[in-house]
Amino acid sequence: MTVETPALEFVLGPSPARWDELEAPLALDPVTLEILRHKLEAINEEQAIALKEVSVSPIVTAASDFNNAIYTADGRIASMGRQVVFHSGAMPIVLRHVMDAFSAEEIADGDMFVVNDPFYGAVHHPDVSVVAPIFAGQQLIAWAGVAAHQVDMGGMSVGSISARAREKQQEGLMMPPIKLIERGRLREDVWRLILNMTRQPQMVGLDLRGFIASNAVARERMRELIDRYGAQTILTAMEELIRYSERRMRERLRELPDGVFRSRGFLDHDGIENRVYRTDIRLEKRGDVLRFDMRESSPQAATYINCTEGALVGAIFGGTAPILGAGIPWNHGILGALEVIAPKGLIVNARRPAATGAATIGQGWTIMSVASHAVSKLLACSEQLRRHSCAVTHGTFAALFSGDRNQHGEPYGTQLIDAQIGGGGASAVADGIDQSGALVAPRPHIANVETNEMHGPMLFLFRAFFPDTGGDGSFRGARAAGTAWTPHGVERLRNSLTSHGVEVPVSFGQFGGWPGVCNRQLVVRGSRVHELYAEGALPLQLDDGLAPLDLERLGGEVEVLEAKVPEFELVPGDVVLYTWQGGGGYGDPLERDPDLVRRDLELGLITSERARRAYGVPGDRSQLRSARLASADPPADENDGARRGKRLGPVGPALIVAEGAHGLQLECVCGSVLGSTESSWKRGCATRHLAGSDLPRGVIVHPALELVAYLCPSCGRQHGVAVEERGQPPLDDIRIGRWAG
Repeated sequence: MTVETPALEFVLGPSPARWDELEAPLALDPVTLEILRHKLEAINEEQAIALKEVSVSPIVTAASDFNNAIYTADGRIASMGRQVVFHSGAMPIVLRHVMDAFSAEEIADGDMFVVNDPFYGAVHHPDVSVVAPIFAGQQLIAWAGVAAHQVDMGGMSVGSISARAREKQQEGLMMPPIKLIERGRLREDVWRLILNMTRQPQMVGLDLRGFIASNAVARERMRELIDRYGAQTILTAMEELIRYSERRMRERLRELPDGVFRSRGFLDHDGIENRVYRTDIRLEKRGDVLRFDMRESSPQAATYINCTEGALVGAIFGGTAPILGAGIPWNHGILGALEVIAPKGLIVNARRPAATGAATIGQGWTIMSVASHAVSKLLACSEQLRRHSCAVTHGTFAALFSGDRNQHGEPYGTQLIDAQIGGGGASAVADGIDQSGALVAPRPHIANVETNEMHGPMLFLFRAFFPDTGGDGSFRGARAAGTAWTPHGVERLRNSLTSHGVEVPVSFGQFGGWPGVCNRQLVVRGSRVHELYAEGALPLQLDDGLAPLDLERLGGEVEVLEAKVPEFELVPGDVVLYTWQGGGGYGDPLERDPDLVRRDLELGLITSERARRAYGVPGDRSQLRSARLASADPPADENDGARRGKRLGPVGPALIVAEGAHGLQLECVCGSVLGSTESSWKRGCATRHLAGSDLPRGVIVHPALELVAYLCPSCGRQHGVAVEERGQPPLDDIRIGRWAG
């Protein structure tokens, strides 16, 4: 069957290079510019403090699932906080819709606007945005904005993210741009409307007051800057900061080779069936522009896993800025060097009235992971920037919502943010970091267990890291964590669970590194947990792998949960247990320093079985490489007659770009020619189609997919491990057109 590729449709860009403008002399003296940059960053910090001081939601106060920023008058990011990058990346789209909905005459000093409809820029509807214009006299010079996740915005399930939703109207309150505050006065009608729809009016009400306080602080501090430096100086400073970041970003891109770098990820389960949905990024770097072409992603789904423009741009920003933009101020200048192609009707840019409740924790998260994976392949081509190349960090977020009534009989609801304990992906120079959080959240936070127990009617059995859960590699991915708890002091709790990566490894490895383990989530019904507590027998001993409790001793009936679970009840004695993916590994595990393997073993990060099987410690590594080749299929393209070329530089730890007789080619470090950069280098590799006992423990692969390892046919080095669709050719993921490494 021939699939027609959707037309070129830009979500972001295209942007002209404009080097004459980018390289023009500063329009402001550099000392003043640097002072104002720090002043704006200080305003961002104070915005965050004001929000957290007013809010009582653990999502804001403990997990920092929010962001705030200062934007230019036309809605570009001038300076942003370092909480959740998703929000700030999407806010320019929110502001565009606000300015489309209200004329210049209708936007007045003292106004604030609220938006949470994903088709008007919100990343998903539980993430509410409030923006405020900032005036100098009669002139609009900037906007302040803040967005944060709310515990509940109505809809069919507690937490407002329902696997049963089939259209946006079923998901809860969704607001297009609405004026919440008019010339300094709260619109009580709008306020009542919002609080009427949420199951947690007190908590959401305090969050909204925190938003108002955050924007009021930003407006007051900006006016102080205007009074001291003048409006024109502030306007100039914001433009210069954006111009500086764009110039730096484009200069960095110019240092990298031109080429096409591909990555593909999969979302398992759509809330109805355990189908898989493809997120495909064709990353084309040409000159000083980076294009994310997503036209080969799956069509939009019939359920709540789609995302729209706001989550798409926020995810691209979140997957790119932390690695390619390292050391560059994060503002709209980074976006100025990017283009995004994603036609309407795809899962990455759905048409209304598609359901989008799981946009951030589903499709958006996948976009972020796939974007960072593709960008890291590009960075691996640079001697100077290779240290930023990495495997996927924390490839999934398991969102567990719980609510009903608390131990005091009051309305209760929360989202457990424990799953933000993500495993960091390994990089080209270091192991991944335990509890690193996600790329999109540079300052990860979670609540203490005691805070969770104080806030709600739950009793925790443990929260811990587990060995053998990070992706193996020459640099090892960080470990996965998990937790277990039971209702306490209530008759029941209503819950819903949305995740992915249960039957798809999504914390991809890089250049031969293995992925982190898959999510594992289950409920033990009617356990002996309270009896064991009374006996002083908890916590139960953790085992040495992925079963963090002695389930046989715990008793009860074990119910394994799928990736998406509609609302389900828990009663006292039931135990929820779930663990999350570790980070991906970087490079062939058989290239890891044996002393580091022994250290990992001594620290309990890996087991002796893992040390022996994955790393060959103790053991004969050459024998393990030979065994790999013995179980592999021969290369699709035989390159026996190809001759080594003049080596130009490495791509990753063991792939080399060389100038061959017929152009650029990729070689193994041992000298074996794998193929031209104009065709897939993987066709010159021996391949292992992995299943059963060949899969790392804890890695599960959906029946529609397979895990494939790509080996040098001469020395057996592992150059790639990829999740692929069965029956499809390997993804042609590295094509270099001009070497600049």
